[in-house]
Amino acid sequence: MPENGRPKAVLLDAGGVLLLPNPWAVAATLRAAGGRPDLRTLHRAHYSGIAAMDRVGQADWRLYFANLAAVADVPPDRRDDAVAGLAALFGAPVYSLWNVVPDGVIENLQHLAATGVAIAVVSNADGLVEETLRRCEVPVEVVIDSTVVGYAKPDPEIFRIALNRLGISADRVVHVGDMALADVDGARAAGIHPLHLDPYGDCPHPPGAHAHIRSLAEVVELVRG
Repeated sequence: MPENGRPKAVLLDAGGVLLLPNPWAVAATLRAAGGRPDLRTLHRAHYSGIAAMDRVGQADWRLYFANLAAVADVPPDRRDDAVAGLAALFGAPVYSLWNVVPDGVIENLQHLAATGVAIAVVSNADGLVEETLRRCEVPVEVVIDSTVVGYAKPDPEIFRIALNRLGISADRVVHVGDMALADVDGARAAGIHPLHLDPYGDCPHPPGAHAHIRSLAEVVELVRG
């Protein structure tokens, strides 16, 4: 929580917070490698895959893909095929895969907007995240895309660009993201209070290392005070 009271601005990651990978596309790729994916488990698998990267302190998406393959029971001798297939799938333009809006996101964004708090997206993306959010009808006007601005999380400069765009000082801002490495570390380096979206308690860091939330509804309550 910002030391000066309720936040005046909320920054949001896109992937894992506002958008998730299309589970049908992911499932099809896993089936092609002999897996037996369950659509109900792929939501959880996103966050456990992010935690796998946080556990080693590297944004190595091969760990994320390997986690998906394991969750889908891909045979061990086909895991490399699954990882290669997922790498190709995730290498496509962001709007072709990251196009599922989690339950409650639109409603909670509307609740946040109703409080008068400023809202912006800060995303490591391919230059197309603003278009993707628009296609998915996610109501956010200020979008900072790493490819567009030339800085990527955890570099604090991408957060400073967002602060300058909003005209609000870092000590009155919170940032919500699903990856400790990019979102928590980057926000802290910029003087912003991080909130780690960790809906299933997968974060590998010790309890108390940073603040966690399970959903955007908690951010709404924080802003409302």
